[in-house]
Amino acid sequence: MSVQKTDNGRYRARPKVGRTVITSKTFDRKKDADDWHAQQLRSFHLGAFVHPSAGKEKFGAVLDRWRAQREGTIGAKTFKNEGYALKHVEPLRNRPIASLDKGEWEALYTRLLRTLSRGTVLRTRDSLSALYEWAVEENIVPKNVIRASRVPKGTAERPTREIYPYNLAELRAVHEAMSERTNQTNADIVLVLGLTGLRWGELAALRVRDVQELPYPAVRPTRSKSDGAPLRNVTKGGQPRTVPMADDVATIVFALIDGRGPNELVFPNTVGTFRQEANWKRDAHWDDVKRGRRVHDLRHTFATLSLGNGVDIKTVQNWLGHSTAKLTLDTYGHYMKSDADTAGIARLNGALAGDAGGTAARKLRRATSGE
Repeated sequence: MSVQKTDNGRYRARPKVGRTVITSKTFDRKKDADDWHAQQLRSFHLGAFVHPSAGKEKFGAVLDRWRAQREGTIGAKTFKNEGYALKHVEPLRNRPIASLDKGEWEALYTRLLRTLSRGTVLRTRDSLSALYEWAVEENIVPKNVIRASRVPKGTAERPTREIYPYNLAELRAVHEAMSERTNQTNADIVLVLGLTGLRWGELAALRVRDVQELPYPAVRPTRSKSDGAPLRNVTKGGQPRTVPMADDVATIVFALIDGRGPNELVFPNTVGTFRQEANWKRDAHWDDVKRGRRVHDLRHTFATLSLGNGVDIKTVQNWLGHSTAKLTLDTYGHYMKSDADTAGIARLNGALAGDAGGTAARKLRRATSGE
């Protein structure tokens, strides 16, 4: 029999496949032993059986093995950011992975929210979910407990960094200031980034074949080359996308690729290989002209200029290569052009026009109350 009563009155379940006992466990009640026995056999025949000893492995050891095989299969920057996200789970490294259930992880999220933004905690959860998916495939755990876990609503005590885009006049001023300090190609890169939303790695890897003239001028980034990382034949978003070129950008790009072969780079360095962001920032005197921005704020500039001029959110999502329109909306929604806002500001300005001796306040009250 596969469930037997022991000398001390308990019940030992020993599920077998053929003559091989695949695991065993002792229970106080026979019903519990029978149920567990049936569950183990069912899992075995469905290919989902995990030996209980596998779950005894320390969480930290599983994490380290997963990270080791993951390095080189994802982008260097993504791997680095993932490492930052997973630093927050260090206190649980010495726990057996099988002992960490949904409630344990949700308690960790709550603790992290005391000092971290919800976005950071969500990124930690996403990385953990990827780890658990791998652990399921490796028969270390029977299921991904992170899937069912939820990050509660919350805000960190420290503020998160806001995006800081240029307006169009500022972007042109930076371009002009850079043109006075460096060669024209270096200066033009700031305009191309600010008017296409390309990531630096996408611009560095852009080839002549990735530029189209018809049916409209556009670039189609398909690869990425970040500083110190190998060339990736995929962008961060995972899919090629088509980004239209405004006239200013098209003039720059078509002049650069004139006479070049299809596999040549659009923005090579002085020896014809991939241009590095750090070298460009130095040669273009970025720190002297940037007005407190990061290079990545040029991508935000393109997004906010597009939305502020009435381009719909779905189109901007596609241009940026975001996975969902919600991501685009959450990041840039407050920059979208709003007829209600425009009308409200017009009424405010009308009420304030000709203000003298506090009459504007009375006009504003009448305007907003419909008197």
